[in-house]
Amino acid sequence: MGAGITEQEVQAVSKILEQNSIFPENTRIRKDDNGDFKVLLASVHGGGDVGRTLSLPDGSGCVKLRCGDHAASLERVCTELSEAIKYAANEGQRKYLEAYIESFETGSLDKYRDSLRIWAKDKAPRVENIFGFVEPYRDPYGIRSEFEGLVAIADDNETALLVKLAENSAKFIRRLPWAAAENDGKGPFEKNLFEAPDFSSIHSTQTALMMCLLATAC
Repeated sequence: MGAGITEQEVQAVSKILEQNSIFPENTRIRKDDNGDFKVLLASVHGGGDVGRTLSLPDGSGCVKLRCGDHAASLERVCTELSEAIKYAANEGQRKYLEAYIESFETGSLDKYRDSLRIWAKDKAPRVENIFGFVEPYRDPYGIRSEFEGLVAIADDNETALLVKLAENSAKFIRRLPWAAAENDGKGPFEKNLFEAPDFSSIHSTQTALMMCLLATAC
């Protein structure tokens, strides 16, 4: 967010974006001298919101949407992701990489959510990754995010230990303070059947942008 913007103004801008189904994670806010606001959308070029102007309530100004923020950096990311598609291990990986690219090119977070839905179905991949505007920790409003990009390799030995831990989960659950005779010794607060999530122990071998964190929160 730019200098001189109050928390109330951020809330007002965020609310008008929400009302118009515009997600804020990959945006920055700038305040003009005349009191209007610019919302800078991270993208290589633009989508359907290029040049769109939204009015704030009570005539308190307007919000102008501008695409193309961080265009040069995101274009480099898309170029490398296009190369990565050649080495995808399966069709699902190819599809979520393509969805990444479309999201970064257009700024569409709907497309980014589509990519994550495909990514979540890629069970126990040998190579894992995180790409996108996912780190909101420095944003005072707790929504707008910085870009994180990393690639990691699954550690088979450590993953095997985690699998063993999950296989013996019922034994550990029965040792919890609230365990009781009911529910097969697991007590009233646990599920009848523990369903272990898909997981891997990974080691980051390189970062796509060395955690460059495109500064969408500043």
